[in-house]
Amino acid sequence: MKNLFSAVTALVLLGAVSGPAHADLIVERRQDQFGKDFGYFVYPIATEIPGLGQAAGLGATVLNMFGTDADFTGFNLKGDLDVHGYALLDVHLLKELVVVDGGDYGFHVMPMVFQRGMDSDPDNYILPEVEGKYQTGQITLTLKQRLFEAYWRILKGKARVLSIMDSDLNQFENVDKGWADAKYTTVGGILDNTDDRLDPRKGVRLEYARKMPEIRDPWQSEYAVKDLNVSAYIPFGKMSTLSFNFFRSDAEITRQASTNYAELEAALGMPCEALPPAEQPGCLATEAEFINQRIAENRYGTATSLGGTQRLRSYPGGRFLAGHTLFYGVEYRWNLNDEHTPFDIWLARGIRTGFQLSVFTERGTVNDNTGKLWENMRTSSGVGFRMRLSGVIIRLDIARGDEGQATVFFINYPWGMFSVDNPG
Repeated sequence: MKNLFSAVTALVLLGAVSGPAHADLIVERRQDQFGKDFGYFVYPIATEIPGLGQAAGLGATVLNMFGTDADFTGFNLKGDLDVHGYALLDVHLLKELVVVDGGDYGFHVMPMVFQRGMDSDPDNYILPEVEGKYQTGQITLTLKQRLFEAYWRILKGKARVLSIMDSDLNQFENVDKGWADAKYTTVGGILDNTDDRLDPRKGVRLEYARKMPEIRDPWQSEYAVKDLNVSAYIPFGKMSTLSFNFFRSDAEITRQASTNYAELEAALGMPCEALPPAEQPGCLATEAEFINQRIAENRYGTATSLGGTQRLRSYPGGRFLAGHTLFYGVEYRWNLNDEHTPFDIWLARGIRTGFQLSVFTERGTVNDNTGKLWENMRTSSGVGFRMRLSGVIIRLDIARGDEGQATVFFINYPWGMFSVDNPG
Protein backbone atom coordinates (compact mmCIF):
# COMPACT_ATOMS: atom_id res chain seq x y z
CA MET A 1 0.00 0.00 0.00
CA LYS A 2 2.85 2.38 0.81
CA ASN A 3 4.40 1.82 -2.64
CA LEU A 4 1.04 2.31 -4.37
CA PHE A 5 0.52 5.56 -2.46
CA SER A 6 3.98 6.77 -3.53
CA ALA A 7 3.26 5.97 -7.18
CA VAL A 8 -0.08 7.83 -7.10
CA THR A 9 1.57 10.81 -5.39
CA ALA A 10 4.24 10.92 -8.09
CA LEU A 11 1.57 10.91 -10.81
CA VAL A 12 -0.21 13.82 -9.14
CA LEU A 13 3.06 15.77 -8.91
CA LEU A 14 3.78 15.02 -12.56
CA GLY A 15 0.44 16.44 -13.55
CA ALA A 16 1.22 19.56 -11.54
CA VAL A 17 4.58 20.19 -13.21
CA SER A 18 3.58 19.21 -16.74
CA GLY A 19 0.36 21.18 -17.06
CA PRO A 20 -0.06 24.20 -19.35
CA ALA A 21 1.22 26.63 -16.73
CA HIS A 22 4.53 24.78 -16.57
CA ALA A 23 4.90 23.70 -20.21
CA ASP A 24 8.02 25.84 -20.57
CA LEU A 25 9.73 23.66 -17.94
CA ILE A 26 9.50 20.54 -20.11
CA VAL A 27 12.57 19.91 -22.28
CA GLU A 28 11.67 19.16 -25.89
CA ARG A 29 12.72 15.72 -27.10
CA ARG A 30 15.16 15.63 -30.03
CA GLN A 31 13.40 12.64 -31.55
CA ASP A 32 10.50 10.22 -31.08
CA GLN A 33 11.15 8.20 -27.91
CA PHE A 34 9.32 5.21 -29.39
CA GLY A 35 11.57 4.71 -32.38
CA LYS A 36 10.29 2.98 -35.48
CA ASP A 37 13.53 2.65 -37.51
CA PHE A 38 13.95 -1.06 -38.22
CA GLY A 39 17.41 -2.49 -37.65
CA TYR A 40 19.22 -5.72 -36.94
CA PHE A 41 22.71 -6.77 -35.93
CA VAL A 42 24.52 -10.09 -35.76
CA TYR A 43 27.80 -9.34 -34.08
CA PRO A 44 30.77 -10.69 -32.16
CA ILE A 45 30.84 -9.59 -28.52
CA ALA A 46 33.90 -8.90 -26.39
CA THR A 47 33.37 -7.57 -22.89
CA GLU A 48 35.48 -6.77 -19.85
CA ILE A 49 33.82 -6.25 -16.48
CA PRO A 50 35.99 -5.35 -13.47
CA GLY A 51 35.63 -8.07 -10.84
CA LEU A 52 34.14 -10.61 -13.26
CA GLY A 53 36.73 -10.76 -16.04
CA GLN A 54 36.69 -11.03 -19.81
CA ALA A 55 34.39 -12.94 -22.13
CA ALA A 56 33.68 -13.18 -25.84
CA GLY A 57 30.91 -14.62 -27.95
CA LEU A 58 28.10 -13.83 -30.34
CA GLY A 59 24.97 -11.71 -30.13
CA ALA A 60 21.96 -10.86 -32.27
CA THR A 61 19.55 -7.94 -31.95
CA VAL A 62 16.46 -6.94 -33.89
CA LEU A 63 15.19 -3.38 -33.31
CA ASN A 64 11.69 -2.00 -33.82
CA MET A 65 10.09 -5.16 -35.14
CA PHE A 66 6.93 -5.20 -37.26
CA GLY A 67 6.71 -1.41 -37.35
CA THR A 68 6.55 -1.18 -33.56
CA ASP A 69 8.91 -0.23 -30.74
CA ALA A 70 9.52 -3.91 -29.80
CA ASP A 71 13.10 -5.24 -29.71
CA PHE A 72 14.62 -8.70 -29.38
CA THR A 73 18.15 -9.52 -28.30
CA GLY A 74 20.03 -12.74 -27.59
CA PHE A 75 23.63 -13.48 -26.67
CA ASN A 76 26.08 -16.18 -25.63
CA LEU A 77 29.39 -15.30 -23.94
CA LYS A 78 32.18 -17.57 -22.71
CA GLY A 79 35.42 -16.84 -20.90
CA ASP A 80 36.08 -15.84 -17.30
CA LEU A 81 32.29 -15.63 -17.13
CA ASP A 82 29.81 -17.73 -19.09
CA VAL A 83 26.52 -15.94 -19.70
CA HIS A 84 23.68 -16.56 -22.14
CA GLY A 85 20.17 -15.27 -22.52
CA TYR A 86 17.53 -13.50 -24.52
CA ALA A 87 15.08 -10.68 -23.95
CA LEU A 88 11.96 -9.28 -25.59
CA LEU A 89 11.69 -5.57 -24.82
CA ASP A 90 9.23 -2.70 -25.27
CA VAL A 91 6.13 -4.71 -26.18
CA HIS A 92 3.19 -2.29 -25.98
CA LEU A 93 0.02 -3.64 -24.36
CA LEU A 94 -1.47 -0.15 -24.73
CA LYS A 95 0.33 1.97 -27.30
CA GLU A 96 2.80 4.38 -25.70
CA LEU A 97 1.12 3.83 -22.33
CA VAL A 98 1.66 0.28 -20.95
CA VAL A 99 4.83 -1.57 -21.94
CA VAL A 100 6.14 -5.00 -20.92
CA ASP A 101 9.62 -6.57 -21.02
CA GLY A 102 10.77 -10.12 -20.35
CA GLY A 103 13.90 -12.21 -20.46
CA ASP A 104 15.53 -15.52 -19.62
CA TYR A 105 19.19 -15.78 -18.57
CA GLY A 106 21.77 -18.29 -17.38
CA PHE A 107 25.22 -17.73 -15.90
CA HIS A 108 28.37 -19.41 -14.56
CA VAL A 109 30.62 -16.83 -12.88
CA MET A 110 33.30 -16.43 -10.23
CA PRO A 111 32.95 -12.90 -8.82
CA MET A 112 35.34 -11.28 -6.36
CA VAL A 113 33.53 -10.87 -3.01
CA PHE A 114 35.15 -8.34 -0.68
CA GLN A 115 34.71 -7.48 2.98
CA ARG A 116 32.49 -4.59 4.01
CA GLY A 117 33.63 -0.99 4.33
CA MET A 118 36.02 1.42 2.67
CA ASP A 119 39.12 0.16 4.49
CA SER A 120 38.78 -3.48 3.49
CA ASP A 121 41.92 -5.08 2.09
CA PRO A 122 41.78 -5.26 -1.74
CA ASP A 123 43.78 -8.50 -1.59
CA ASN A 124 41.43 -10.14 0.91
CA TYR A 125 38.46 -11.57 -0.97
CA ILE A 126 36.82 -14.86 -1.77
CA LEU A 127 35.94 -16.32 -5.16
CA PRO A 128 32.64 -18.24 -5.11
CA GLU A 129 32.00 -20.23 -8.27
CA VAL A 130 28.29 -19.75 -8.89
CA GLU A 131 25.91 -21.00 -11.56
CA GLY A 132 22.29 -20.12 -11.94
CA LYS A 133 19.39 -19.22 -14.15
CA TYR A 134 16.65 -16.69 -13.79
CA GLN A 135 13.72 -15.08 -15.55
CA THR A 136 12.74 -11.44 -15.35
CA GLY A 137 9.65 -9.50 -16.28
CA GLN A 138 8.62 -5.87 -16.05
CA ILE A 139 5.46 -3.86 -16.66
CA THR A 140 5.77 -0.10 -17.12
CA LEU A 141 3.28 2.74 -17.17
CA THR A 142 4.73 5.48 -19.39
CA LEU A 143 3.41 8.98 -20.09
CA LYS A 144 4.18 11.98 -22.31
CA GLN A 145 6.93 10.54 -24.55
CA ARG A 146 8.49 8.70 -21.58
CA LEU A 147 8.68 11.86 -19.49
CA PHE A 148 7.36 9.85 -16.56
CA GLU A 149 7.42 6.09 -15.96
CA ALA A 150 6.40 3.87 -13.06
CA TYR A 151 7.32 0.20 -13.17
CA TRP A 152 7.09 -3.11 -11.35
CA ARG A 153 9.80 -5.72 -11.97
CA ILE A 154 10.27 -9.28 -10.79
CA LEU A 155 13.41 -11.40 -11.08
CA LYS A 156 13.05 -15.05 -10.13
CA GLY A 157 15.29 -18.07 -10.47
CA LYS A 158 17.75 -20.29 -8.66
CA ALA A 159 21.49 -20.54 -8.15
CA ARG A 160 24.05 -22.73 -6.44
CA VAL A 161 27.63 -22.43 -5.25
CA LEU A 162 29.94 -25.01 -6.83
CA SER A 163 33.12 -24.05 -4.96
CA ILE A 164 34.69 -21.25 -2.93
CA MET A 165 38.33 -20.20 -3.04
CA ASP A 166 40.24 -17.49 -1.24
CA SER A 167 42.44 -14.92 -3.00
CA ASP A 168 45.36 -17.40 -2.90
CA LEU A 169 43.16 -19.97 -4.69
CA ASN A 170 42.93 -22.22 -1.64
CA GLN A 171 39.63 -24.07 -1.82
CA PHE A 172 37.17 -24.17 1.07
CA GLU A 173 35.80 -27.53 2.09
CA ASN A 174 32.25 -28.53 2.97
CA VAL A 175 30.54 -26.12 0.58
CA ASP A 176 26.76 -26.49 0.34
CA LYS A 177 26.22 -27.12 -3.39
CA GLY A 178 22.45 -27.32 -3.26
CA TRP A 179 20.21 -25.11 -5.39
CA ALA A 180 18.70 -22.09 -3.65
CA ASP A 181 15.71 -20.13 -4.93
CA ALA A 182 16.11 -16.40 -5.53
CA LYS A 183 13.41 -13.76 -5.96
CA TYR A 184 13.64 -9.96 -6.19
CA THR A 185 10.73 -7.58 -6.57
CA THR A 186 11.42 -3.97 -7.55
CA VAL A 187 9.10 -0.99 -7.81
CA GLY A 188 10.29 2.34 -9.10
CA GLY A 189 9.73 5.45 -11.11
CA ILE A 190 11.56 7.75 -13.51
CA LEU A 191 11.03 11.45 -14.20
CA ASP A 192 13.05 12.01 -17.38
CA ASN A 193 12.97 15.68 -18.35
CA THR A 194 15.79 15.41 -20.92
CA ASP A 195 15.98 15.87 -24.66
CA ASP A 196 16.54 12.12 -25.30
CA ARG A 197 16.21 8.98 -23.18
CA LEU A 198 19.12 7.08 -24.76
CA ASP A 199 21.56 9.93 -25.46
CA PRO A 200 20.64 12.92 -23.27
CA ARG A 201 22.38 16.25 -23.83
CA LYS A 202 20.12 18.60 -21.92
CA GLY A 203 17.86 18.34 -18.89
CA VAL A 204 17.48 16.39 -15.65
CA ARG A 205 16.61 12.76 -14.91
CA LEU A 206 15.39 11.53 -11.52
CA GLU A 207 15.14 7.78 -10.79
CA TYR A 208 14.00 5.93 -7.69
CA ALA A 209 13.79 2.18 -7.06
CA ARG A 210 13.00 0.00 -4.08
CA LYS A 211 14.34 -3.54 -4.47
CA MET A 212 12.96 -6.19 -2.13
CA PRO A 213 14.79 -9.54 -2.14
CA GLU A 214 12.97 -12.53 -0.71
CA ILE A 215 15.40 -14.13 1.78
CA ARG A 216 14.21 -17.38 3.33
CA ASP A 217 17.39 -18.21 5.27
CA PRO A 218 16.44 -17.78 8.97
CA TRP A 219 20.05 -16.83 9.76
CA GLN A 220 20.07 -13.90 7.33
CA SER A 221 18.12 -10.66 7.74
CA GLU A 222 15.67 -9.64 5.04
CA TYR A 223 16.02 -6.04 3.87
CA ALA A 224 14.92 -3.64 1.15
CA VAL A 225 17.38 -1.55 -0.87
CA LYS A 226 16.30 2.00 -1.77
CA ASP A 227 18.20 3.66 -4.64
CA LEU A 228 17.99 7.32 -5.69
CA ASN A 229 19.75 8.36 -8.91
CA VAL A 230 19.84 11.98 -10.13
CA SER A 231 21.52 12.97 -13.42
CA ALA A 232 21.85 16.43 -15.00
CA TYR A 233 22.96 17.26 -18.54
CA ILE A 234 24.22 20.68 -19.62
CA PRO A 235 24.84 21.42 -23.32
CA PHE A 236 28.43 22.42 -24.04
CA GLY A 237 28.98 23.91 -27.45
CA LYS A 238 26.86 22.67 -30.36
CA MET A 239 27.02 18.91 -29.78
CA SER A 240 28.80 18.09 -26.52
CA THR A 241 27.51 17.63 -22.98
CA LEU A 242 28.66 18.08 -19.41
CA SER A 243 27.01 15.31 -17.36
CA PHE A 244 26.58 15.10 -13.59
CA ASN A 245 25.40 12.21 -11.44
CA PHE A 246 24.45 11.82 -7.79
CA PHE A 247 23.57 8.40 -6.36
CA ARG A 248 22.43 7.32 -2.90
CA SER A 249 21.53 3.80 -1.78
CA ASP A 250 20.24 2.69 1.63
CA ALA A 251 19.39 -0.72 3.05
CA GLU A 252 16.37 -0.99 5.35
CA ILE A 253 15.98 -4.07 7.55
CA THR A 254 12.49 -5.60 7.25
CA ARG A 255 13.12 -8.86 9.14
CA GLN A 256 15.90 -9.00 11.71
CA ALA A 257 17.97 -12.19 12.00
CA SER A 258 20.38 -13.06 14.78
CA THR A 259 23.43 -10.91 15.46
CA ASN A 260 24.66 -13.17 18.27
CA TYR A 261 28.11 -14.59 17.49
CA ALA A 262 27.63 -17.86 19.40
CA GLU A 263 24.27 -18.58 17.73
CA LEU A 264 25.65 -17.91 14.25
CA GLU A 265 28.79 -19.93 14.98
CA ALA A 266 26.67 -22.92 15.99
CA ALA A 267 24.49 -22.61 12.89
CA LEU A 268 27.02 -21.57 10.23
CA GLY A 269 30.45 -22.41 11.62
CA MET A 270 33.04 -24.42 9.71
CA PRO A 271 34.16 -27.91 10.91
CA CYS A 272 37.60 -26.64 11.89
CA GLU A 273 38.04 -29.23 14.61
CA ALA A 274 38.10 -31.96 11.96
CA LEU A 275 41.24 -30.51 10.36
CA PRO A 276 44.83 -31.29 11.35
CA PRO A 277 45.97 -29.10 14.31
CA ALA A 278 48.30 -27.02 12.11
CA GLU A 279 45.40 -26.00 9.82
CA GLN A 280 42.89 -25.17 12.53
CA PRO A 281 44.04 -21.57 13.32
CA GLY A 282 43.61 -20.51 9.70
CA CYS A 283 40.22 -22.18 9.53
CA LEU A 284 39.06 -20.48 12.73
CA ALA A 285 40.23 -17.08 11.46
CA THR A 286 38.25 -17.58 8.24
CA GLU A 287 35.21 -18.68 10.23
CA ALA A 288 35.40 -15.60 12.47
CA GLU A 289 35.70 -13.31 9.46
CA PHE A 290 32.64 -14.88 7.83
CA ILE A 291 30.51 -14.70 10.98
CA ASN A 292 31.44 -11.09 11.70
CA GLN A 293 30.52 -10.15 8.13
CA ARG A 294 27.15 -11.90 8.57
CA ILE A 295 26.55 -10.05 11.85
CA ALA A 296 27.12 -6.72 10.10
CA GLU A 297 24.82 -7.67 7.22
CA ASN A 298 22.12 -8.86 9.62
CA ARG A 299 22.34 -5.61 11.57
CA TYR A 300 22.58 -3.10 8.70
CA GLY A 301 21.74 -4.86 5.41
CA THR A 302 23.76 -4.21 2.25
CA ALA A 303 23.05 -1.31 -0.10
CA THR A 304 24.01 -1.17 -3.79
CA SER A 305 27.78 -1.49 -3.95
CA LEU A 306 30.41 0.64 -5.72
CA GLY A 307 32.80 -0.61 -8.39
CA GLY A 308 32.28 -2.28 -11.76
CA THR A 309 30.70 -0.94 -14.92
CA GLN A 310 28.58 1.90 -13.49
CA ARG A 311 30.27 3.76 -10.59
CA LEU A 312 33.92 3.96 -9.48
CA ARG A 313 34.88 2.25 -12.71
CA SER A 314 38.55 1.70 -11.76
CA TYR A 315 37.52 -0.79 -9.05
CA PRO A 316 36.15 -4.34 -9.36
CA GLY A 317 32.42 -4.88 -9.14
CA GLY A 318 31.24 -5.01 -5.54
CA ARG A 319 34.54 -3.59 -4.27
CA PHE A 320 32.91 -1.35 -1.63
CA LEU A 321 29.75 -2.37 0.20
CA ALA A 322 27.96 -1.50 3.45
CA GLY A 323 24.53 -0.47 4.68
CA HIS A 324 24.64 2.91 2.89
CA THR A 325 26.26 4.17 -0.32
CA LEU A 326 27.01 7.71 -1.57
CA PHE A 327 28.41 8.60 -5.00
CA TYR A 328 28.78 11.58 -7.32
CA GLY A 329 30.54 12.08 -10.63
CA VAL A 330 31.02 14.36 -13.62
CA GLU A 331 31.68 13.40 -17.24
CA TYR A 332 32.36 15.53 -20.30
CA ARG A 333 31.04 13.90 -23.49
CA TRP A 334 32.57 15.31 -26.67
CA ASN A 335 30.62 14.20 -29.74
CA LEU A 336 33.03 14.03 -32.66
CA ASN A 337 30.18 14.09 -35.15
CA ASP A 338 26.39 14.12 -35.16
CA GLU A 339 24.86 12.11 -37.97
CA HIS A 340 21.90 10.00 -38.92
CA THR A 341 23.47 7.64 -41.43
CA PRO A 342 21.65 4.46 -42.49
CA PHE A 343 23.82 1.41 -43.13
CA ASP A 344 22.89 -1.98 -44.55
CA ILE A 345 25.58 -4.62 -44.76
CA TRP A 346 25.34 -8.38 -44.76
CA LEU A 347 24.82 -8.96 -41.03
CA ALA A 348 23.81 -5.49 -39.86
CA ARG A 349 21.29 -2.82 -40.71
CA GLY A 350 20.49 0.31 -38.75
CA ILE A 351 21.32 3.95 -38.11
CA ARG A 352 24.76 5.22 -37.07
CA THR A 353 24.48 8.45 -35.09
CA GLY A 354 28.09 9.24 -34.25
CA PHE A 355 31.26 8.78 -32.22
CA GLN A 356 32.14 10.25 -28.85
CA LEU A 357 35.11 10.83 -26.55
CA SER A 358 34.72 11.37 -22.82
CA VAL A 359 36.68 12.31 -19.71
CA PHE A 360 35.29 11.64 -16.24
CA THR A 361 35.97 11.75 -12.54
CA GLU A 362 33.96 10.08 -9.78
CA ARG A 363 33.94 9.92 -5.98
CA GLY A 364 32.12 7.54 -3.70
CA THR A 365 31.97 5.93 -0.29
CA VAL A 366 30.05 3.37 1.77
CA ASN A 367 29.40 3.11 5.49
CA ASP A 368 27.09 1.39 7.95
CA ASN A 369 26.70 4.76 9.70
CA THR A 370 24.90 7.44 7.68
CA GLY A 371 26.58 10.17 9.74
CA LYS A 372 29.96 9.16 8.29
CA LEU A 373 28.98 8.88 4.63
CA TRP A 374 31.01 11.92 3.53
CA GLU A 375 34.16 10.51 5.11
CA ASN A 376 36.85 8.27 3.61
CA MET A 377 35.91 8.62 -0.06
CA ARG A 378 37.62 7.03 -3.07
CA THR A 379 38.17 8.62 -6.49
CA SER A 380 38.15 7.13 -9.98
CA SER A 381 39.03 9.09 -13.13
CA GLY A 382 39.55 8.23 -16.76
CA VAL A 383 38.74 8.54 -20.44
CA GLY A 384 36.30 6.79 -22.74
CA PHE A 385 35.40 6.18 -26.36
CA ARG A 386 31.81 5.51 -27.45
CA MET A 387 30.02 4.60 -30.68
CA ARG A 388 26.33 5.52 -30.94
CA LEU A 389 24.13 3.24 -33.03
CA SER A 390 20.40 2.59 -33.35
CA GLY A 391 19.15 2.11 -29.82
CA VAL A 392 22.52 1.31 -28.25
CA ILE A 393 25.72 2.93 -26.98
CA ILE A 394 28.92 0.87 -27.19
CA ARG A 395 31.52 2.21 -24.76
CA LEU A 396 35.14 1.60 -23.85
CA ASP A 397 36.28 3.27 -20.61
CA ILE A 398 39.76 3.25 -19.07
CA ALA A 399 39.72 4.36 -15.42
CA ARG A 400 42.40 4.75 -12.74
CA GLY A 401 41.99 4.93 -8.97
CA ASP A 402 43.85 4.29 -5.73
CA GLU A 403 44.10 0.56 -6.41
CA GLY A 404 45.17 0.65 -10.04
CA GLN A 405 43.61 0.77 -13.49
CA ALA A 406 40.64 -1.02 -15.01
CA THR A 407 39.15 -1.29 -18.49
CA VAL A 408 35.40 -1.43 -19.03
CA PHE A 409 34.03 -2.56 -22.41
CA PHE A 410 30.27 -2.47 -22.08
CA ILE A 411 26.91 -1.44 -23.49
CA ASN A 412 25.20 1.92 -22.76
CA TYR A 413 26.32 4.89 -20.72
CA PRO A 414 27.52 4.56 -17.10
CA TRP A 415 25.55 5.58 -13.99
CA GLY A 416 22.63 3.29 -14.79
CA MET A 417 20.35 1.76 -12.17
CA PHE A 418 20.47 -1.80 -13.50
CA SER A 419 23.14 -3.74 -15.38
CA VAL A 420 24.47 -7.27 -15.78
CA ASP A 421 26.74 -6.79 -12.75
CA ASN A 422 23.88 -5.31 -10.72
CA PRO A 423 20.71 -7.21 -11.71
CA GLY A 424 17.39 -6.89 -9.97
